[in-house]
Amino acid sequence: MALWGELKRRNVVRVAIAYAVVGWLLIEIAATVFPIVQLPDWTVTFVTMLLILGFPVALVLSWAYEITPDGTARDIDLRRQSGTAASMGRKIDFAIIGALALALGLVVVDNYFLTDDAAGVLPNSVAVLPFENLSADPENAFFAAGIHDTILNELAKIADLNVIARTSVLQYADSQTPIAQIAEELNVGTVMEGTVQYADDQVRITAQLIDPESGAHLWSGNYDRDFADIFAIQSEIASRIAMALEAELLPSERANIERIPTVSPQAYALYLKALANVPNIAPFSPSEFFVALNQAIVLDPDFALAHATLAFAYGRALTFVDSKELAGSMEAHEALIRDHAQAALRSDPNQGLAHAALATLEAAYHRLEAARAHWTQAIEVSPNDVDVLDDAAIFYAYTDQVDEASRLLERIHELDPVVEGGADYYIRMINGDSRGAAAIFRSVIPIVPVEWEMNKFLYTEVGLNDALAGDSELAVE
Repeated sequence: MALWGELKRRNVVRVAIAYAVVGWLLIEIAATVFPIVQLPDWTVTFVTMLLILGFPVALVLSWAYEITPDGTARDIDLRRQSGTAASMGRKIDFAIIGALALALGLVVVDNYFLTDDAAGVLPNSVAVLPFENLSADPENAFFAAGIHDTILNELAKIADLNVIARTSVLQYADSQTPIAQIAEELNVGTVMEGTVQYADDQVRITAQLIDPESGAHLWSGNYDRDFADIFAIQSEIASRIAMALEAELLPSERANIERIPTVSPQAYALYLKALANVPNIAPFSPSEFFVALNQAIVLDPDFALAHATLAFAYGRALTFVDSKELAGSMEAHEALIRDHAQAALRSDPNQGLAHAALATLEAAYHRLEAARAHWTQAIEVSPNDVDVLDDAAIFYAYTDQVDEASRLLERIHELDPVVEGGADYYIRMINGDSRGAAAIFRSVIPIVPVEWEMNKFLYTEVGLNDALAGDSELAVE
């Protein structure tokens, strides 16, 4: 007790409290101001370490020296200056109160004023721009598009991340749009860009995670390895992005992104080639898409991702009787969906596309409870997959579960803010907004190649909705 009394008399306790409050205030100011003036990230850490190292020094000095109105002194005649310590203690108390008030003001300003401009920014969000292709051989150009897509898929497995869908970032391929403008248009806090170069089974990937406000690199990585190591590269990039954004990475999610999808690099290259052929998985994808995936499965019959992608694509084609991808009969086509989906789930139960394909198949025969169960599983294991969410929203809309459909549609718009997809179209149709439905697909027509079967489908749907809206001249056109 005598020691505690002496600590209080010498104002050591007050100095410790004052130092902690002022130190915290300085760190908050540094963290807020330094990025604005574009100082490097390490400067905030440097200030923090200086303050931590200075804390014991301040305590030692406060013990060794008395603070008086005339300065500091080592020895004080307590009988003559009995009121000095108490007086200076009160002054330190006032300083602590002032620092706390200033800190409180900083918190209020930061939370209620400085964040207004970023109110629409998704937390833990990233837009992964299309990777630049540096491969000299034009035949290898698909590697950049395919690897970009698979990195998106790896990041989408992390529930605590908000990853903008591929269809919304494709518009920025080869774009000179400033990073800050891209972030503002997509409502994201960070933007990632990179390059891919492939030659002779060697792959070189560079990637940078950028803070759009300061332009600083939050993380960057360079990988120059055998193509067989591509899975390790992709999972490391996903983990590093999660770490940089301070997103929670669950053990199950880490195991999922570290899982090797196939033992065959050649099969994986074919999978990348398939993805490079389509902006998203559609029922009218070009035949090269299906050929490449089927060839991949021949090389690796346990390639769950290829099986799931095929099952989902075949499932989307199920309701389009003029799709070239329909097998000889409906029965044969349904068998393809079920076989590929079950093969995928045997190898990897976390294939959301496989559950979605089975949900589509069950819904086609009005087995709604079974379909709903598969949609629940699909959304659970693929919470950020816009393809899955889009088809699920359509299902819930058609089965009068408007609240669930609206919830999914809101999530879709967060992850795919630029492109209005199938869910928007069908929900507007269901709500009687034919003119709005026609406008959605009319905006898609220019980006779909004329030779694709999907182009005819879009024109048909737009014409029908124009007619329903009373725009007969547009419908005929």
